[in-house]
Amino acid sequence: MKIAWVSADITPTVASFRYRALYPSFALADQGIENGYFAVRDAKIERLKDYDIVVFVKTISHVLTAVMRELHERYGRKVFLDLCDYVTHPRYGANTGDLRKAIILSQAPYIDAIVVPTEQLRRVLSASLSGSIPVVVIPDQAETRALIERTRNFRVERPTHSFVELRRIIRPRARLMALKSSIGRTRQQARESLLSLRILATELSRAPRSVPARLHQKLRNSWTSRLKKVALPAVAGRNQLPADQVRVSRFKGGKTLIWFGNAGSDSFQSGVQTLTLIASDLIRLAQTVDFELLVMSSRSDDYKTLIEPLPFPSRFEVWSQEACFEAVKESDAFLMPQIEDEFSECKSANRALLALSCGTPVIASRLKSLEPLKDCIVTDDWEAGFRRYLFDKEATKADIAKARVVIEEQFSAEATGRKWLGLMSLEKPQHVNTPRIVVFIHLLQDVHVLLPLVKVLAAGDGKTSDRYDIEVMLLKSVYLQQPDIVREIVDTGARLRLLKEETDEGNLRTLDVNSASVLIVGAETSLRPHRLVHAAVLQANDLGIPTISMQHGLEAPGLSYFDDRHTGDVKIASSQIFTYGDPVRLPREASADLSPRCIPVGRFAPSRSQHFATFQSNLEALNSRQLPVIAIFENLHWHRYEPDGYRGHFSAHIERLTDTFKEVFFVIKPHPAGVWLQKNPRMTARGNTLLLRRDDPKFAGVTAADLLAVSRAAITTPSTIAMDAVQLGRPVLIFANTLDLPLFEPLEIGRCYEDIEAFASRALDGRANMDVVSSFKSKVLAPGRVEANIIREIDRLLKTERRSALK
Repeated sequence: MKIAWVSADITPTVASFRYRALYPSFALADQGIENGYFAVRDAKIERLKDYDIVVFVKTISHVLTAVMRELHERYGRKVFLDLCDYVTHPRYGANTGDLRKAIILSQAPYIDAIVVPTEQLRRVLSASLSGSIPVVVIPDQAETRALIERTRNFRVERPTHSFVELRRIIRPRARLMALKSSIGRTRQQARESLLSLRILATELSRAPRSVPARLHQKLRNSWTSRLKKVALPAVAGRNQLPADQVRVSRFKGGKTLIWFGNAGSDSFQSGVQTLTLIASDLIRLAQTVDFELLVMSSRSDDYKTLIEPLPFPSRFEVWSQEACFEAVKESDAFLMPQIEDEFSECKSANRALLALSCGTPVIASRLKSLEPLKDCIVTDDWEAGFRRYLFDKEATKADIAKARVVIEEQFSAEATGRKWLGLMSLEKPQHVNTPRIVVFIHLLQDVHVLLPLVKVLAAGDGKTSDRYDIEVMLLKSVYLQQPDIVREIVDTGARLRLLKEETDEGNLRTLDVNSASVLIVGAETSLRPHRLVHAAVLQANDLGIPTISMQHGLEAPGLSYFDDRHTGDVKIASSQIFTYGDPVRLPREASADLSPRCIPVGRFAPSRSQHFATFQSNLEALNSRQLPVIAIFENLHWHRYEPDGYRGHFSAHIERLTDTFKEVFFVIKPHPAGVWLQKNPRMTARGNTLLLRRDDPKFAGVTAADLLAVSRAAITTPSTIAMDAVQLGRPVLIFANTLDLPLFEPLEIGRCYEDIEAFASRALDGRANMDVVSSFKSKVLAPGRVEANIIREIDRLLKTERRSALK
């Protein structure tokens, strides 16, 4: 029997070809079956007709329909389509899923079966294609040293195309494409050389005496590699360095954690970006464990942008099959974070299998594709995984031993080969146009406004969770300030697009709002800090896409707050503005066109973060006498605090307060973008005072809600913190000095130290005026549940747009 394997690229460095064609062909060759390999451009009927079975590996094209038809109808050959991804999902790749689905359905009469690596992928493809083609599961084979050796010796004769090559030489376009390809290779080589130089410099700084010998070996290996390239013809799958010359860098004196895989696309669901899911776990691990994270992939851009800046040791190495195998083997654990969504849960467990085959334990996100390995890896508990595999050698050995049994039974060459042999004898729902809501998180402060909104939209109305297709755009700068936000977003079930490129108001290409049904943003004005999101809203407006901005604070510039700097000239472009309450309370300086666009929906009550328990524990340790806690907050807009000496008075009053109330523990939370209280060294010199520094990992993720939850009362500058305190039922005083603050009435306003001291005394004695708290809440917030109000208004907006489109 003869089998032809057709793939877009028949190079073993391409994972889909290696796992879904090359490794199965090795197993079948051991059973006496002859194999042939063809690139798509060489898949001509005159060559394929000589094979009994033709397997098209991840190749979906109308061009192949005629070939499949002739193979099936004229020559009676069996035709299989092997797919390793959920390619028919409407948003697969560049939104080409529906097109791929149409192509496969058109080829259905000529395809005997579709072959997939996981049961999850079988289910979704069967449903997507309405059962028109049988779908069979044959898992990926676990990669071993023997497979790597066999791959290194793999070579395939490529047909010559003298006429085609001559035509390419003559045609200017072909010459240009060849030149671009050459330039691309040169750039890649330059990047790899620079990376090697950086690694060498790092090694020199760590161990200068041992570098000369390693430098000599690197130069020797480099020249050996160059000589091999000259002496040997370019052969698909030929690795340049034999196994005994592959150098594995190991972190001196500590543990090594490894992640390897494809660099990924701009989609968040794959590649190096998935490491951002566990960034905060790694940051916390670095506080107690000496480790280095090794990232191996085809390119380093995402690593340099998203991982290298994080506060723990890490390095990048360019992936190659042999180098990766050796690096995994020498590492203490393989990390496999992933989003448990409809794409990822369909993917193969081949990376985990490789690690386990190397004797390296695996810590992973919980995915259905890892179900066969559930008893020999740690899933969804990174802290427990680190504790088990970095410090418990016996547990590690036990898990690896169990894994080897599973691999032998289900993922070995013998096991997968039997399934392919069984396949040889095999005889031969409509997509709903769900509204796509895009939520753009532009500033760190947006998180508290938009993350609760994303949770509500992703949950729908409580009856259905697929009411909307939610996509969150997140700027890299927000992630770097608060790495936890990545996990919090994906846990809602929304799709996340992490914007890595530098984007400004003149370059909106990366935002790509064209296909949105609605665009929702946080702070959006013509002011400098908001210009990018303002430009995005203007672009969406021009495209006829409804835009919604959420009231960002009690005093929102351009909406509810104005001064000499924030005048009525501040523009808000959003077609709808979701406000806390009735727009009749807008100040007279507000533009006349604002009120008709304002829709009162209320405000989400602030909720505790995942750091609350840790924060509470740390606070109890610092406040060893268990004194009552009073929280102190500051605001952002410094300029308003200068004319009347506000900052000086506020700082002096707080210092006096902490000296007066020795039996009270004061916790000060600076504003993330202001931090002027943090710059006062005298503020932290008192034993009953704690400053939550933004640059302290122990407190970086602590929110206002976390602090208010452990406090008796709050003292704040004019800030939305007052609203937080009211919604959490805490008495609050706003220090005004000489400022006029009508938006905060009837809450308690402090204008001198005596006002602050009297408020603190009442709060500590249980005599706080809670009537003003209740009065303020009913005055400022719209009636009803904010969740229901928002869904009602978005549905109304979508219905209006649909009616307009029909007209």
